[in-house]
Amino acid sequence: MEVVRPLSGLPRFFPLSLLLAFSAAVVAAHGSQEAHLPAECDFAVVGGGWAGVYSAFRVAESGRGVCLFEATERIGGRTYSKTFQVGRPGEHFTLDVGAYRFSPDMHLPGDVILKLLQLPVACYEPTCPDAGLDFPPPFHFNYTAPLVRIVDVAGQPAGYVTAIEGLVKRLLASGHGQVFFGERLTDASLPNGSTGGVRLEFGSGRAVIANNVMLNLPRSSLLGLPTLRAQTSERIVKAQECVKFDLPSDMFKPGQKMSLGRSLTKAYAFYDEAWWHTRLNKTVGQWPENAFIPVNTSQGIPIGIHFNDGPVHCDKPLVGCRGFLEVFYSTAEETFFEDLRPDPQHPAGVLTSSDDPSGKLSRLHAAVMEATGPLWKETAASPPTAPPTMLVVGVWDREGQGLTAPTKVFYSTSESVPGGPDPLEKACGVQGLTEDEYRKSMLSPLAGDLRVLVANNDWVAMRTEDLFGDWAEESLLQAERGMRLLGLPRPDWLDAAYYEAKVAAFAELGAFPPAQWAAKVGAQWTAEVEMLV
Repeated sequence: MEVVRPLSGLPRFFPLSLLLAFSAAVVAAHGSQEAHLPAECDFAVVGGGWAGVYSAFRVAESGRGVCLFEATERIGGRTYSKTFQVGRPGEHFTLDVGAYRFSPDMHLPGDVILKLLQLPVACYEPTCPDAGLDFPPPFHFNYTAPLVRIVDVAGQPAGYVTAIEGLVKRLLASGHGQVFFGERLTDASLPNGSTGGVRLEFGSGRAVIANNVMLNLPRSSLLGLPTLRAQTSERIVKAQECVKFDLPSDMFKPGQKMSLGRSLTKAYAFYDEAWWHTRLNKTVGQWPENAFIPVNTSQGIPIGIHFNDGPVHCDKPLVGCRGFLEVFYSTAEETFFEDLRPDPQHPAGVLTSSDDPSGKLSRLHAAVMEATGPLWKETAASPPTAPPTMLVVGVWDREGQGLTAPTKVFYSTSESVPGGPDPLEKACGVQGLTEDEYRKSMLSPLAGDLRVLVANNDWVAMRTEDLFGDWAEESLLQAERGMRLLGLPRPDWLDAAYYEAKVAAFAELGAFPPAQWAAKVGAQWTAEVEMLV
């Protein structure tokens, strides 16, 4: 496995335990986090996912005071890395049960990871193919640089959250940032008139006033803020409520169908013998051809395998191997994996052989063997009989409950869409709605008032035919466009051509009247706005 090393000698990754210890040290100087939630904050960020942490880091770099409020007890949002001690004594395996990879052509997050944090990465597919080849028809990809993931010094997956933790560490080290865990936002409101701060109300009963706010919130959470919703125009609220996933039949091969169930789920099975290495010599690729459309089995368990996704340790190539096999990653309707999720607020679930009275792990093994039957017929090796000893799932709800999978607007004007062509304005029921208006309205939902900005993977509208998956890039681009609107220049480490094409072209200050912006944001931003128009 090829490992791309950091460009210089900066630390390669920052464990969450170190991050939390550092955060605790900052808070310790002032007492408990809850007791000292600030009454005021210059710039507040709500949500500790990619876009939230990135925004907090960027603003703190400019010298402004930043408060980052996270509802849960962890950083990352839909990026969720978990490490397990399993297999041989002392061995650890890290899984990403949420987001997990990127193409360096995606300069957000690519330049954050490779240039700013200088983390080591390795190709997701061991052969380092063109990224587009990882997306079997009917899907396609907009970039060509091989997909990569963050790894440790041994070349094993280190967890995608490593990068987000690195940004938080820099935020805290800047002296301009604070992080508050367990603070769930329940409402947000602007005062009457064009000046004054944004009032944020939290479930703890405390409130914070901030000059500017970045809401890194998914659809259900944003729409659940009653006062902010009432202060947003009906047209924009209707666009915010819009969720659509048109599936034109002419996109798929005959007999091929994409199922949209209640969740986007990933599942990994740990085998003491990684038989896909030792017996099948399958260390790369998918089964079936498009594993996102899984094989249905007589066990009632759908199976879609990506052979190189899960971490595997071997004594030497193809010998003495043990590790995790990704056995499912799809939106297909199913309950076997979903039922392992503790609750909607906790997407990660774990089942071990010591806590499996109903024999689910044996059922799963039978389903995996059935699904891979054609592969065993091609080899002289015999299928293994021992079931996995652990099953780990990440279940991301698609129906708006708890921590959700991205819920976007995928529309299609194809004649093969059930019900006929479905342009964006029809899909959302908003007359004249365009992608440009949607993009600007979701980023700045209060008619260009820069006191409130929004960035999250949910706020995307595109043709289904252009779909290329869910990526951190989408929320990071929204965040960086917000930074541009606030007057922050392009960071030196971010590719200039990418910035012009993906940020500047979509976030021109001339899109809203600058005088209106200056009046609503406050006098401190008048000069910056006028300079950039």
